[in-house]
Formats: sequence, C-alpha cells, structure tokens
Amino acid sequence: MKNQGSKGPLARAIAQQSAEWLEATYPFVFDALLMELDAGHTVSDVRQILRRTFGNDLRDAFVLRVIQAAEYMMFEQVK
Repeated sequence: MKNQGSKGPLARAIAQQSAEWLEATYPFVFDALLMELDAGHTVSDVRQILRRTFGNDLRDAFVLRVIQAAEYMMFEQVK
C-alpha cells in the first residue's frame, strides 16, 4: 500500500474528509478505529477486520470510508 504522504492533495483531502465523516457519523466506530491504530494495527489489519466483520459482501462505501479514514489517521497522527 502506498504511503499516505506520497498521495496527492486530492487523495489526502478525501481521506481527511472520510475521517471527519466517520467521527461525526459513527463516533463509536471512529473511536474503535483509533484504538486499533494506537494498538499498532495497520490499514491492512483494519481491512482484514472489516472483511471478517462483513464477509465477502462488504458494504463497499462504508468500508472505503473506514479505510480512507484509517489511512488519514495513521499517517497524519490524528489523536
């Protein structure tokens, strides 16, 4: 996976917007995601957790937002 720092400004803005959306819309999921990242889990780990939770029928839009938020939070040190 590419480092968030190597992404362009549009991709970074979308990831940031996803983090803000997740915090406003699903605060418990946002807090849990912070805990996972603080525990040392990677974006790939988060993706696996989501796959185990939702199975192969991933809720694509929701999962994409969570992954984008994780990327932003991990590389921008959101606490």
